[in-house]
Amino acid sequence: MADSNEPSGDTGSLGIITKLDVPATMRDGVTLRADVVRPEADGAFPGLLVRTPYGKFRQEEFDRFVRAGYVVVVQDSRGRYASDGDFVPFTVEDTGDAEDGYDSVEWLAAQPYCNGRVGTMGYSYNGWMQWQLARLRPPHLLAMCACT
Repeated sequence: MADSNEPSGDTGSLGIITKLDVPATMRDGVTLRADVVRPEADGAFPGLLVRTPYGKFRQEEFDRFVRAGYVVVVQDSRGRYASDGDFVPFTVEDTGDAEDGYDSVEWLAAQPYCNGRVGTMGYSYNGWMQWQLARLRPPHLLAMCACT
């Protein structure tokens, strides 16, 4: 059940499909990469987005969400790990994380395996990045679990 617009790297087992380093192009042309973990089933599911400068997590950490019927996307933030561009820390006034977050929410909502309903989650820097993207009010962002 491979998606033609994603790179190879299926590690689907036990009803879960994982795609590694899936590219998403931001408004300025920079490519950010994410691991996508989703149910091995037909249909579209709500998406959960985690954007992080810490490096993507292991799939097993999100199995419970996928088994509950969510698509989980864990994305390396700009300039970190598999993502292109230059990392700008939160100590700088305009990091670009708001725009990247907005674009990533809308990218996820447009994927064929997502039903257009997107939530974000994460803590620490990951939580801070959620608050940045929320200021821009992406139309498909319906929920946030942001702890800082």
